Order: sequence, then structure tokens, then C-alpha cells
Amino acid sequence: MIEQRQAVPRGDLPFVHFSTAGLSSADAFAVWRDSVSVVFESTVDAERGEPFHAEMGVFHLGDLLFGQNSFGTQRFARTPRMIRRDGLDHFLIQIYAKGGYRGDANGESIDLRSGEISILDLAKPLTSQADASDTLSLMIPRRMLDPLLATDTLHGNVLRGTAADLFSAYARTLQTRLPALSHDETPLAVNSLVELFAALARPRASRTAAATPSVRQELALARAKRYIENHLHRPRLSPEEIRSAAAVSRASLYRLFEPYGGVSHYILTRRLARCCSALENPRERRLIGEIAYAHGFVNEAHFSRAFAREYGIAPSAARRRESTAVIHAAKTSQALASDADFSDWVRRFQRSAAA
Repeated sequence: MIEQRQAVPRGDLPFVHFSTAGLSSADAFAVWRDSVSVVFESTVDAERGEPFHAEMGVFHLGDLLFGQNSFGTQRFARTPRMIRRDGLDHFLIQIYAKGGYRGDANGESIDLRSGEISILDLAKPLTSQADASDTLSLMIPRRMLDPLLATDTLHGNVLRGTAADLFSAYARTLQTRLPALSHDETPLAVNSLVELFAALARPRASRTAAATPSVRQELALARAKRYIENHLHRPRLSPEEIRSAAAVSRASLYRLFEPYGGVSHYILTRRLARCCSALENPRERRLIGEIAYAHGFVNEAHFSRAFAREYGIAPSAARRRESTAVIHAAKTSQALASDADFSDWVRRFQRSAAA
């Protein structure tokens, strides 16, 4: 059977352990795939017949997740559709003690090997072929990194050499201390970790910005997305004001959003994602129509039809589905420990991003 248990060995930080030990390879991968589906689509080559095993131990540090992972050979993908639907605005930092992967990060090739550190922006597409690997992983919200370095150029970067060695050493030292860490000590540990990462990644981000011809487009897209997120409540949110905020021409704006189905379609999917997150939030007491109007819809019937097209269920069904789930509203360690697994914690991040 799958093992998924909450355990806090000595300190009081929420911790979850996940293992596929004892399962057949097919069942092990199915359980793993479901667990990571909140972040990635995962597939394996069944014809190769390789045994599959996965294990994960994750600490919840309030603003970020810190985990040790072991998994078999597989393909990972983060698609534009996933990005539109879940709204995750985090970075995934992975220290590869063993294994590695080859992939494409929004058009840039990556070849990452053991001893190196992968930097992935979960707001941007990715496809990769991963070897059997052991990693330490951090999920950090963009808002923590934005004041420290240029985050728009980080996706697909790799820390190597001295920078990788320094950050890996600090992260592994922190990993050994987390089981005994108290909540009062956590902010210092989190801030130190994030600031060290930013200091080591900053030169790399600067070099990337200087060397990549498409960086101006990436920055413009980031400005446009940020403006959209901050103004989704406005029914008359227009391409003209978005273009002005992004400092690009109208034609350039349309080209930037072509991979997302166009500007209007992107706005619609982000509004729907915000509404879906609200409907799935057990603390949300507003009527469905009130939620729709608060996120820029002017007609409840139109909202219901668009929601059903996007998610395959009616808004009322989404609310009923969540009301039957075992989810606690309080963001305390007791609530986290009582109902948490990795996917629950990521969904909390998604709801926080959409709030």
C-alpha cells in the first residue's frame, strides 16, 4: 500500500512523507502521477518496462515548501493550459544529488546533470525527460524573489560550479535541522535560504538578460500578465490599457498572447481560474453570482456556460465537490498536519495566488 503520513519528529513544522514502497511499478507510477499532477503532467514509457518507485518527504515552511524527492525515469510537462488553470506563481528550485534531465523551458534547451541546480518558473511552459533522480526541492513564491532579483529571466537557468556547491551545502544543512525547527525559528531559516539563492542566481539572471534576444518580450509579457492579474475585477479590461502597461504595440501584445489563445481568451481563463479557486475555498460564503461579478463577469449565465466549457462541470457542482472534501480552512500547523499531503499544500498555494 502507499504510505502517506504526517510526522513531525521533534519540532512542530508540518511534514508529510509519501512512498510507493510495496506497490507494483504500474500502481506506483499511477499514485505518483496523481500526486504531482497539481504541478506537472507526468508520463512514462511503458514499453521500456523499467521498475518505478517514488518517495517524497516535504516540510511546509509557511511561505514555501522544502522537500526531498526520489523518483524513477519519466517525462514531465507543464503546459500553457495548466498554467492558465492553476495560476501558480512560484519557482521550483531543484538540487540534483543524482540523475538529471534534458528538456525545453519555454523555447530554451536545458541539459542538467548531477550536482547542478535547476530553476523553473511555474508560470512558464516546460517539457523534460528526467532520469531516475534524487533531489532537494524548494517551491518559492515569486513575491519573495521579485524584490531581490530579475525573476523574469530565471526560467530554465541552471546553477553550476561554486554557486551550486554553496547553495547545496546550505540547503542540506538546513534539511538536517528542519525536524527540530520551531515555528518561531522558521522565518529566519526561510529568509536566509531565499536570500542566499537570490544572491547566487542574480549574476546568472543578469547574464541571461544581457545575452537573450527575447528577454524584452519576456519582460513585456510579465508586465502584461501582472497588470491583468491586478485588474481582473474590471469588466472592461481592454487590450489597449494592457498594451500601455506592458509598453508594447498592440500588434506585439497580440503576438505575445498567441500561445495562450489570444488576449481575451487569456483574460477569460484567468477569471475562470480565480472563480474556480473561490468556489473551492471552504471559507468562501459569497453566492456564485457574486463571485462571478467580483471577477469581471457581467452576466451570470455567460459565466456558468464558460465555466462548464473550461472545467466540464457547473459552478454549483464545483462548490458541492469541494464542500464534501476533507479540507480545513485555518492556515495553522494543526490544520495543515491534519489534512495535508503534497497536493493539498500546492492547492493552498493556488488558492492564495488567486485570492
